[in-house]
Amino acid sequence: MKVPGIPFVQGRNVYRDQDGLKYGIAIHATANDATAEEEANYATRRTDGVSSHFYVDSNSVVQSLDTDARAGHAGSGTGNENAIAVEITGTTVRSRQWWLDNVAWERLADVLAVVCRRHGVVPRRATVAEMRANPRVRAFYGHDDMRLAWGGTTHTDPGANFPWDHLLATVEQAIDDSEDDMTPAQFLAILQDPAVARTMRALPWQYVGGGIPTNYSTLQVLNETFLNVRDLLIRNPSEEIVRGVLATLTPEAIASAIPPDLAQKVSAELARRLAD
Repeated sequence: MKVPGIPFVQGRNVYRDQDGLKYGIAIHATANDATAEEEANYATRRTDGVSSHFYVDSNSVVQSLDTDARAGHAGSGTGNENAIAVEITGTTVRSRQWWLDNVAWERLADVLAVVCRRHGVVPRRATVAEMRANPRVRAFYGHDDMRLAWGGTTHTDPGANFPWDHLLATVEQAIDDSEDDMTPAQFLAILQDPAVARTMRALPWQYVGGGIPTNYSTLQVLNETFLNVRDLLIRNPSEEIVRGVLATLTPEAIASAIPPDLAQKVSAELARRLAD
């Protein structure tokens, strides 16, 4: 995904992500005081294999790689595969107040709110123990956290004084604000994103009292339920018929009636129906 409303400067070191999915957001410090624009420009020609999805300074955010792509930032294959990299200009020795005064927090929060919604990342900091137990934990973490959890690097950024509480609070607030402002067109665009369909197909369908076989996705179940309810409304059946149909509409029956390839078309079809 390319976040709308911010500059995009294609970086040189872009790699194919194995599953096209991201789970975490990794916070780095650049170890210098360059601007975001200078860092993004350098990323177009650097030959050391290093890259990042975003660069941030005191007044701007520049995107360098599509968030579905893999960047070279963590030092470990696990971090590179699973995390979206955010490089903030600064050094690990900076004070908390320096960070608070020298980062475009609101702009960064708006961008990361879009990223969190798109990739299902929760605005909280994961512990190293969580990261070791589940490399796909949906959370934020630093380069130092990745070092301790997965190895492959000696980097300890963004540093002990980085204001994690402020970052996470501003991102959470931006998510709340943006959800209130989402337009129908933005919602349809999300539904039409193939990566969103891939993510939903990977989700299990669970409910109290039972479950649907694991080879059937959330989208498949929702689509079949929609079709059954629509057919009932079109036919205008009596209350007795409705009760009878619902009594036999078991989760297993719904799942078995859906061709496996149908899930690939559901996201676009949902968007079409909402647009009608």
